[in-house]
Formats: sequence, structure tokens, C-alpha cells
Amino acid sequence: IFSSGVTVKGSFMDDHQIPDCFDCDYKNHNVLLCATHETISRINAEKGFKIFQKGEHLFHSGEPADGFYFIKSGLVRTFAHLPSGKEQTFALKNSGDWVGFRDCISESRFNHDAVAMEETHACFVASSLIETLVHDDASFQKEVFRQMAKEWREAEEQVVSLGTKQVHEKVAEILLVLNNAQGNRGQVELKITRDILASLIGTKTETLVRALSDLKARDFIAIEKNKIDILNREALYSLSKIA
Repeated sequence: IFSSGVTVKGSFMDDHQIPDCFDCDYKNHNVLLCATHETISRINAEKGFKIFQKGEHLFHSGEPADGFYFIKSGLVRTFAHLPSGKEQTFALKNSGDWVGFRDCISESRFNHDAVAMEETHACFVASSLIETLVHDDASFQKEVFRQMAKEWREAEEQVVSLGTKQVHEKVAEILLVLNNAQGNRGQVELKITRDILASLIGTKTETLVRALSDLKARDFIAIEKNKIDILNREALYSLSKIA
């Protein structure tokens, strides 16, 4: 239980095991670049830190949004349960991403579920701390606004993609997004099932599999079990219509 009063799952860490913000791999990235030394020190002193095993929820829909998570390492899926009983995947969150931030700042309850797709290390920042820092640090306030804009833009882009793009275009786009998230190595390691991947782009699993097979036949990609090699990046970009 952290200072906000929220109870979270995962493995509790002793104080000496909590990572130091000043030694973080993202110290030159996002908030750690914009915020003052005092702000980072406060986050460092008051944040929580959890390790979630594969399949563990960071939070469930309907729970109080008393803070948000900063993903230090791992992979998190955000999704909602549909009336049909199926799940609609919204996003895959990787290292450096914020999870649950929108609901946290709106002082509401979480509007979706978030589950670890692999062992995930995450720092937890309470909403009460965010309110204080936004008031005290103009640079941190600016970063909060930037993060809000980023989430709105991503939501808009997803709506456009789901509503206007054909299946092959969506598959090409998600492969490029996953490749970028995994360091642009030219190879995508699928850490999620094809069912989840299909729900992420709003199609049926069978349709996704056929599209992947077609891209393979065109020599755009090569598929080996849960790994996909990007053979023709330019062709995928052209197909995906990414701006």
C-alpha cells in the first residue's frame, strides 16, 4: 500500500531494492529531463515499485485510479471486456510508457484493465503526489500536459486506423510499431497471442493469420514461430500509410 492508499498487486520491494530515479535508463527522457532536481527527488522518495509476473493485473477496470505506473521494463496490455464476452485491446505499453495516467489525472476510476504480458517492473506514482508537483513545478506541469496530448493523439490515430485502414494496412502498421518499440532490430518478437494481436487491430484471428501469410508470400516478412523478421521495411511503410 502506497501513500495514496491504493492497494496494488505484485511483489513488494524493500527500500534498498527500489530503483533510483537518478540512475534510471530514462533519466534523459520525458519527465526526468524536464523536471527540477527537487521534483525528481520527491518522486524518488515517494514512489512505489512493483514487479508483476506474466498474467498479473496492474489494475482492473472500476478500481479507483489513485495513481499511475511508469514501466521500467516489460510489456503491459490495456484492454476492456466487451458485452459479447470478448476483449478489446487498446494498447501495448513498453519500457518508458505511462499506464493509467489519463484516469489518474481525471480523478476517476480505471476505465480498462492492465495486465503484464511478461515480467514487468513498474514504478507507481500516487495521484496526490502528481497534484502537488504540478502545482510546484512548472516544468513538470508542462510534461503532464505533453503526456496528456500524447495519449489523446494515440487514441485518435487508433480510431482512424481501425475505421479507415484495410487489414493488410493495419497489420503492416502494428508490425512497424512493435519493431520500433523493440529497438528497431528488424525483428518482432511476438510476446502476445495472435488472438490479442487481432483484437488490437480490430479483426478476427483468422483474418490476421491470412494477412500475415500474404505478407510473407510477398517477401515483406519472414515468420518463424513467435518471431517475425522485417524483410522489406519500405514496403511495409508504404502499405501501412503511416505519415
